[in-house]
Amino acid sequence: MQFLFRHLALILFIFILFGCEQKTKTTSLDENFNFDSQKFIQQMQISLKSIDTSNTIVKACSESIDTLKYFYSKRNYEPYFAKSFDSKFFIDSVLNILSNATEHGLNPELYNFSLIKNELNDAVNYTTKNSDRYVHLSNTEILITNAILKYSENMRHGVVNPRELYADSYFLPVNDSLNKKYFEPLNQQNIVKYLTDIQPTNGKYIKLQALLKKFESISKSEWQKIPVSDKKVEVGDSYPYLNYIVNNLITLGFVDTSKTKLNVNTIYDSTLSPFIKDFQSANGLISDGVIGKTTIERLNITPAEYAEKIKLNLERFRWIDYSDTAKYILVNIPDFKLYAIENEVEKFDIKICTGRKTTWETPNLYGQISYFVLNPTWSVPRSIIEEEIVNGLRRDSSYLKKRNFIAYKSGKQVSLNGLTAQELTKNSYNLVQNPGAGNALGKIKFMFKNPFGVYLHDTPTRAPFNFVNRAVSHGCMRVEKPMQLAEYFLNHNSKWTLDYLKIEIGQKVDNQTAIEEYKSKRSELRKNSSYGVTTEVKLDKYVPLFVDYYTVWVDKNGKLNYRDDVYGRDKKLKESLLVSN
Repeated sequence: MQFLFRHLALILFIFILFGCEQKTKTTSLDENFNFDSQKFIQQMQISLKSIDTSNTIVKACSESIDTLKYFYSKRNYEPYFAKSFDSKFFIDSVLNILSNATEHGLNPELYNFSLIKNELNDAVNYTTKNSDRYVHLSNTEILITNAILKYSENMRHGVVNPRELYADSYFLPVNDSLNKKYFEPLNQQNIVKYLTDIQPTNGKYIKLQALLKKFESISKSEWQKIPVSDKKVEVGDSYPYLNYIVNNLITLGFVDTSKTKLNVNTIYDSTLSPFIKDFQSANGLISDGVIGKTTIERLNITPAEYAEKIKLNLERFRWIDYSDTAKYILVNIPDFKLYAIENEVEKFDIKICTGRKTTWETPNLYGQISYFVLNPTWSVPRSIIEEEIVNGLRRDSSYLKKRNFIAYKSGKQVSLNGLTAQELTKNSYNLVQNPGAGNALGKIKFMFKNPFGVYLHDTPTRAPFNFVNRAVSHGCMRVEKPMQLAEYFLNHNSKWTLDYLKIEIGQKVDNQTAIEEYKSKRSELRKNSSYGVTTEVKLDKYVPLFVDYYTVWVDKNGKLNYRDDVYGRDKKLKESLLVSN
């Protein structure tokens, strides 16, 4: 019996040993379908030469079909990505990247995702006729090449060309504006890595992506709308919808329930007030803690609406990337603020006023702050003369004298006596406002070259800095704290100091040593840079300035910021992206 068991064990061991050595032979897709490279190339040639406007592939690649025809003809119609049936696994990897276009606020169908998938499946489907198999594979090749080129272009510099969309107002640098890198993806050894690497890495972009994912995940959940009224709710007041407000604040990330527990009832108390103030601040509102109509309207913005807004601003971040600029000034028009940024860190921000909607909108532009003008004169644009100065003169015949204007006719100064509004409307007259307390540009303006003749400047009109909507100027950007900005520019960047500058524009300086120093240096500092009381202050190194337009972003504290679409540029972009998507 023992011998029998030993014998059986030996037989089993031998069976297992030989079984393990047997390798299961699997056949590739190319072997299963008898792939013939010449037949495939012939089909590629037929597909590209015979396609007409009714062809599905032509419709899917309408923007680039001529380019694709030319490209493949130069390659003798050899495929680039779908080289055989065995390429299915590689194509699936690319399709996986395209499917994640939603993370960038884009529809994968922008790249014909479903069509590629269907064509690929038909090419390797066992029920497909052999005569059709190469047709589907050639369609897959053409579509995937088009998708890779388009996706790469969109990741590098956006879906929409801002210079075309905003022809009159967008003058920021555009990444690869001539599209020189269009064929760059075709020269990559690892296209999957390339498609991953070209995705935007800007910190603000990535933070917005995270919020997009969050808002889209809850976009279909019920959102509690708070009744809107003109009633203002202050601390101590009774308000029946406080639970709605708290729930929305929690969803939007303004209340961390792991750290804070709010006892919600119908009385608005001081424990909730700080969170209301934070929300108001992140929405560009007056952060007084008073729950008014505008605060309720912002609290009623749904997750789906936030998601749509985020998608628009992700596109804007694809247009331009500041990460390669170590030190710069960023003006965000809808935010009505400028930010001093060094190595992607915000050093400070200052309130600004921008141009009025429709008539005097401040454009998106780039420049380099190269010098200041102290005690500036103001050469009044013709449009302002006709729209404002003339009306002022009609109301008050001494309007020009009171405001320290000089009039010129045909280049020669003329007396203001007897100059009427009717006379002023004639194109032969020009106006210049002398330096002084009432000068529209204040005591200092910051200059940078641009095609619009706009600049940053001081202002004697202080009240608008307390407004929520500060689109009140003629296109230039008024700065609430010009001396803070000047000090930042001057730091290790000029022979001038802030004290010297203050003395020159008539501000008080307590440092007696600085006063004496400036007296001895004034003539040299102003040499070849002054005319009358007006003086130019040159910077040793220019400071880049970007004037841009963002309506949502995540701030340095991780809070979502939302601003009104002050110039209606979101609406225009949304329409264009909708067509593209």
